[in-house]
Amino acid sequence: MTIQEIWNSGMQFFTICIVYYAMQLIRCALISFAVSAVVFTLRKTVLKNRVFLKGAVWSLFLPVLFIGRLRFFYESRAGITLFSWLTESCMNYKWLCVLYFCGIAFYALLLFCRRRKAAKMVRGMEKRNVEGTFVYVTKLPVTPSTIGIFRPRIVMPEIILKEYDQKEIRTILLHEKTHIQLGHLLCYFLWDILRVLLWPNPLLTIGARYLREDMEEICDRVTIRRSKGNAYDYGQLLLKSMRVLQAEGKDFNLYATFAGDGEYRSVRQRMAGIVKYRPYKRRTAAGAVAAATLYVAVAAVWIREGSYGRNNPVTSIVVYDMKAGIELVSDSEALRKAVCYDETYIYIKEEGFRELLKNSSIADCDICIYIGGYYKLPGIGGGGNFGYLDEAALEEDILKIEYKKQRDMFDYIFKWI
Repeated sequence: MTIQEIWNSGMQFFTICIVYYAMQLIRCALISFAVSAVVFTLRKTVLKNRVFLKGAVWSLFLPVLFIGRLRFFYESRAGITLFSWLTESCMNYKWLCVLYFCGIAFYALLLFCRRRKAAKMVRGMEKRNVEGTFVYVTKLPVTPSTIGIFRPRIVMPEIILKEYDQKEIRTILLHEKTHIQLGHLLCYFLWDILRVLLWPNPLLTIGARYLREDMEEICDRVTIRRSKGNAYDYGQLLLKSMRVLQAEGKDFNLYATFAGDGEYRSVRQRMAGIVKYRPYKRRTAAGAVAAATLYVAVAAVWIREGSYGRNNPVTSIVVYDMKAGIELVSDSEALRKAVCYDETYIYIKEEGFRELLKNSSIADCDICIYIGGYYKLPGIGGGGNFGYLDEAALEEDILKIEYKKQRDMFDYIFKWI
């Protein structure tokens, strides 16, 4: 292949990848609107006072990113009615797919810069051993928080270390460690990935706040239980933190302590949750986790069984006029009676084949017979085999063509990604 041919193949590969993935993600983004409505409604109604189940309901979003290849979009009446316009738009207006990925890149860069700025600030803080735990101490009157995923770092304002006794500090540290142990930091990270990839849905950005509220409510309950204290003392500690930080900094916005990133609307809801605290059994929390795990497992199996494969074999036979760039004969029973193939050759019954092409002037055509190949989604794929009619040899009234197999590096990559 020449450099120009490699460049052309590379650009074609890039374009088809953009279309292939954008089409799936846009479908996921549209479905996520319905899932958002369900989650937001459940957490405000039937699950309002069921803290652990309210946290587990967010698992409904996990399968959303993987539904883009469902056969439903192509093989059901509802799917075709609701989403055929999207498929056609992505195929005909590829710039829409490029625009979608530009949105992903912009949003990802925005979140990355925010996280990097926070991480840089933490690295510049004093590292101190407090009650056997290394924390990063800041002079700013901010709420205690934890940042990082693989290397979590606990941030504590110096004023709290000065004003609080050992028991209170241990409770605050326990709260932050509980966030880490329960995997809340990973949940926030996965949520960021979700809202970046499905950025057209603004409900996912709003949902980040609600998710943190629910995780915080879970963390409060687990911390109270682990500290072997009571809800009253825990609530008093929260109020004390508000007073201390408010007195220390005029810009303190009355967000709840331990929240991290200052994303709560008010402390009223959190205090209400603490007031309602009742001792719970571990099996209650375990049941919520089990329910979420079972849902994800069942959804994964259902999605796998109901989706197109990474590559799907094509057994069709199609006749093209390469000179005019048009399809002469589509795959049909009549074509299969006239043309068949094995591992090496295409076999053509001349009389039956000419009958199929009776409306075309064979002399004016550059006839190519295309067989096999694969598709990723209907209308997206390739990698088939082909043979030209003018290379056929006649053997016992049968035209025999040794067909060629496409061996394009980019096509091979696209087949397996």
